[in-house]
Amino acid sequence: MVKFNQVLDRALSSITAVVIVLMMLHVVAHALLRFFFNAPIYGTNEIVAYWYLPAIALLGIPAAQLQREHITVTIAVERMSSLGRTVFTVFGCALGFLVSIGFAWFGFHEALENMHMGSTAGVTDIITWPIYFLVPVVFVLLAVLYVVDALVALRTGDPDIDPLTGEEREEALEDALV
Repeated sequence: MVKFNQVLDRALSSITAVVIVLMMLHVVAHALLRFFFNAPIYGTNEIVAYWYLPAIALLGIPAAQLQREHITVTIAVERMSSLGRTVFTVFGCALGFLVSIGFAWFGFHEALENMHMGSTAGVTDIITWPIYFLVPVVFVLLAVLYVVDALVALRTGDPDIDPLTGEEREEALEDALV
């Protein structure tokens, strides 16, 4: 599972980095062409708003889950035993799984509706409906990551295992030293 998580983290980070660089190049080219030649790239604002930014934001959700970068409040579980923390972790993962599947389900139906309508960006003819399919893909992936986290917590009995390294997370080590 660690190898799967590492490959997935690298892939998500790489894709997101490519999208950011493409967006940057697109916006810079747009600004330069507008300034020097009075010929901006058609639909740059719409492409940025409806394609680049949703991709960056959505791909960051599972990447944050993989890297354990989501906000966590440990006040309730920091004094519990390892078994208690594992139970809470599995419960949280189950809840996260259900919410993610719900978002994926409704996102898929929204994407289908936008596809059938031939959704475009505002008054332009720039097609936007394909990006809506990223929502169910990302949330199904997030649901899978919750299952993996729950399985790791159940298998090891330690909810502080980092899914990217298979070792105890640095935060848990720091807490143990304090």
